[in-house]
Amino acid sequence: MLNKRLKSCFSVVIALTLVLINISVVKAGIASSAYVQHNIGSYTYYDRAVVHTSSGTAWGTTEIYTSGYTNVPVGYMGALAQLLRADGAICKSTSFRYNTTSTSALAVSTDTHSTSTSYTSFGLTAYYNGSGYTNYVTTTTPSLSLSSSLLAATLEAPAVGLAENENGQTYGSASIGAITGEMPDLVKAVTTDGKVGYLNVKDLLLDTPATPEEAIALSTYSEANSVIPVYAEDGTTVVGAFKLVTNVE
Repeated sequence: MLNKRLKSCFSVVIALTLVLINISVVKAGIASSAYVQHNIGSYTYYDRAVVHTSSGTAWGTTEIYTSGYTNVPVGYMGALAQLLRADGAICKSTSFRYNTTSTSALAVSTDTHSTSTSYTSFGLTAYYNGSGYTNYVTTTTPSLSLSSSLLAATLEAPAVGLAENENGQTYGSASIGAITGEMPDLVKAVTTDGKVGYLNVKDLLLDTPATPEEAIALSTYSEANSVIPVYAEDGTTVVGAFKLVTNVE
């Protein structure tokens, strides 16, 4: 599993620095993180996150392409995209999806969100290494305001440290995962009816597949089980539901 327990405290200054140094593109209605290169086996992959705004809505995308646009076999690359509000809560997310045809590129996008706020996006990627999958977290996009095509004036920093509930689960914003590469046990999210709670990261990410065949089966399972519970800070009290919507390009 990608998820690991986070117990260390992180400096807000360092967190902001790590986010800002990865800003690469900001233009009308689109802000993206820098492409990051990953060498896995005989393939070289590049991935990044993108946040879009248009007609009063926002959505997030995770993009992958291969060096030289070389086709990879079915199930060799997977992606998940998340859209976060200014307060660090996930308002839209996809499930993990893997390439179902031999291809050189994969892009997955969230559903749209329309609250008047600013948004960021980051994604998770997975690449088959011959004996399993290597997981990565993309860098976070700049913050883009829904009411303006310009970069938002302020970025809300992740919490200095992650709180821990009485069951020993860490909880906080998923945005810390884009900085450390690790996710809290419970990630802050918005229910379908607008309440704030937490997703269990195990429900969000499921198990990492061992083979491309398992990866495709996992994609099918996620599509059929797209509604997951949202919990209170205790990780057991259900306060609502969250729907995973995945648009594959």
